[in-house]
Amino acid sequence: MDLPRIAGPESSERLRALRRSAAERFEKLPWPAKTDEEWRRTDPGKIPLSAVELQPAAPALTVSWEAVPPEGIRSGVILTDLKTALRQFPDLLEEYLFQSGSPEGLAKFVALHEALWSDGLFCYVPEGVKLEVPLKARIEMKGHGAALFPHILLVLGAGAEATLVDERTCAGNGPGPSLCDEMVEIFVKEGARLRYIHLQRWDPSVTELFTQRALVERDAQFMNVTIGLGGRLTKANVETVIQGADSRTDLLGVLFGSGDQHFDFHTLQDHRAVHTMSDLLYKSALEDQAKAVYTGLIRIRKEAQKSDAYQANRNLLLSQGSKADSIPMLEIEADDVRCTHGVAVGPVDEEQAFYLMSRGMSGAEADRLIVEGFFEQVFKRIPLEGLREELTAEVTRRLKSRS
Repeated sequence: MDLPRIAGPESSERLRALRRSAAERFEKLPWPAKTDEEWRRTDPGKIPLSAVELQPAAPALTVSWEAVPPEGIRSGVILTDLKTALRQFPDLLEEYLFQSGSPEGLAKFVALHEALWSDGLFCYVPEGVKLEVPLKARIEMKGHGAALFPHILLVLGAGAEATLVDERTCAGNGPGPSLCDEMVEIFVKEGARLRYIHLQRWDPSVTELFTQRALVERDAQFMNVTIGLGGRLTKANVETVIQGADSRTDLLGVLFGSGDQHFDFHTLQDHRAVHTMSDLLYKSALEDQAKAVYTGLIRIRKEAQKSDAYQANRNLLLSQGSKADSIPMLEIEADDVRCTHGVAVGPVDEEQAFYLMSRGMSGAEADRLIVEGFFEQVFKRIPLEGLREELTAEVTRRLKSRS
């Protein structure tokens, strides 16, 4: 495939060289095959690269955000689009942009993103600044038949605290499938506390390729909540490098699929220092012909003694045609660690449904209550009451639509 004209915002020769190198790497890397382990359960032929070749002249991506509280602005907090950040804060961008390391998955599409990225979001919280009010941002796709390459850069300085709710939506109508090839880079410095909530509400025309790479330093705490509700096909690679001693990472995921939606998530918990902890819980509920694939790797390196890692994936099948595959993996080089995982795939518990129906509920009402309870284990850990209520209402709405 011939790439469109390579153009975009740059603030340094390093970024220009990176773009050129990425374009060359994309051309050289083979197209994924269904025989590749990474793509055995997701057909790479369904990725609409025609959307890349036909990028519209008018911008198809808009970035918006709620105003930073005045005390945050006075403290140096930055929340803006990436194009503006490149002009106004070139030194910060030079220090962090594309500096999180090379992701281990989706290599060809990471190269495509690095070649064609043009805008995105930049969030920076300086050392020691603690924000009580959550920051909120949104990336929106205009129309259909477009290709987007948003890049998210999130940096928390040492001892800082913040919450960012980062949403994806669509607006307008148009012909043809759309593609979003996105990358998120996260830096959680020493002693910082970050809660990052990624809320995806694409419409059914969108195929999403999603790469996230977070670096967590000493004594830091990172909570990552990934919520997948929309889109046609999502192929995601979520990597967390726990590289500082005494740090903790909580990784939570909620997926709700219907129709012929397809979610394929790979997670990496990469422990690289002593006394580190990670706790992962991903849950999916699937109806109609929807499918979820989850592969998760816990890697504990030799130097990460006395680490504690847990990984759980639970899947609830609401229709006979729905399907879930779950493949947990362990790669342990240290000998003084605790590392466990758990997997569950199954339909609504008939005994639970019978009990609720015996108390006067209809079958649909019983199913709704069971699914809401299924997700409650994740929802209650989200530190924003309004978002918890919004997600519960969304689950209820979607379940009512099938009654």
